[in-house]
Amino acid sequence: MDPLEGEALSGYLLRLAHRLGVDPLSLYVRTGLTGSRPEGTKITRVSPALGFSLDDVSLDAFSRTTRLSREEVTRLLVAPLGVRYGPLSTEYSKSQADERSRFVSPWVLSDRTQYCPDCLAGERSSQIEQAHGGAWLRIWRLSAVFACLRHGRFLWQRCPHCGEQVQGEAKNLIARPRDGELHPTQCRGSAPVETLRAARPACGANLAKTDQLQDFLPTASRSREAVFATQERLVSFLASDGPEHVSSVGWLVPTAQYFTDLRTVATLILMTWPEARTHAATSTLAKILDQEAEQRHRAFENVRDTPGAYRRKVSVYIAPSENPTVTAAILEMADRFLSAPDEHEAARYLEPLAIEATYIHRKVGYALRTRPGTSFPLQVALLAHRRGESSSATAEEIITKHGGFRRAPSNSA
Repeated sequence: MDPLEGEALSGYLLRLAHRLGVDPLSLYVRTGLTGSRPEGTKITRVSPALGFSLDDVSLDAFSRTTRLSREEVTRLLVAPLGVRYGPLSTEYSKSQADERSRFVSPWVLSDRTQYCPDCLAGERSSQIEQAHGGAWLRIWRLSAVFACLRHGRFLWQRCPHCGEQVQGEAKNLIARPRDGELHPTQCRGSAPVETLRAARPACGANLAKTDQLQDFLPTASRSREAVFATQERLVSFLASDGPEHVSSVGWLVPTAQYFTDLRTVATLILMTWPEARTHAATSTLAKILDQEAEQRHRAFENVRDTPGAYRRKVSVYIAPSENPTVTAAILEMADRFLSAPDEHEAARYLEPLAIEATYIHRKVGYALRTRPGTSFPLQVALLAHRRGESSSATAEEIITKHGGFRRAPSNSA
């Protein structure tokens, strides 16, 4: 069975298992994805890491048994998107020593996925898709993707029927991997039960049905137009034929690094909210961030004075929301700040955030605005250049000196 355009390995396994009438775990073993494990090893789960990268043994075995080329198999994996998506990149993260540790980033959905019901329904003209469902896309594993542009709808993470994650679970790329009865478009979460001792059967709700799903923002609203324009721009950056460099605070940076900058600014906006509230595109988006920030601030207060809880303190603001409108609202603003024509204009928006973050919590604020992989032009706009730099040097001289960055053309992305 040929993969669908943009399909993820987990979705391909579900569709192929359904076509062959076997459970996903059996197919996982039979296609050689277990790699070089000793014969007789008990296999009980499908490792989430397999959705991101395969070793040569597994890749060759899977290619041979499915009759796909190595290139086709590679296109099912999420890791190659790291060329354009900073949180997946070894070059712009601190996880260079352990490649697979990239996949635990909160900006990468390693143990769950988002979905568009219309995409899962498949093309009416395709018998294969009508029988086995449409593609579970690998791009849905990226937290910077919050909407389906093809069908004009926000992505969902949880089932509207049972409220659980629909496909993956902790330590499993595919939930209920031994269940061969579920259709690829059915929820693999657990249905609620009346007693704690009762076994929890699969939810089984049809995720390709849209009649149970609410629309998060009115169709013709300014808020929707603003965030969908941002999503279209970000998705164009992720495309295989997208630009290799884009403008960040007026300077050309590698596209992958731009997404690292985007993550940094989004996190600072949330940590210091309502500092940037006056810059919200609409009052609706501002109110969405009001509610989200209130929850995050309460969570931060619960851990800010806890000794040794540094990672927990930072993660309060870094982790993206499951609510796509929250992600949309904050990325729209962060992308707009980074689209400033130069570092001076960007500093009008960003410098207050850097200062406020320091007031809130000096150590956490510093860590967030100097995260590994953040571009030097952005660090300059966030005042990071003050360390050890001559006060007489201009921002442009400092940026040029520290990496040979080029000014972005006035009409650049």
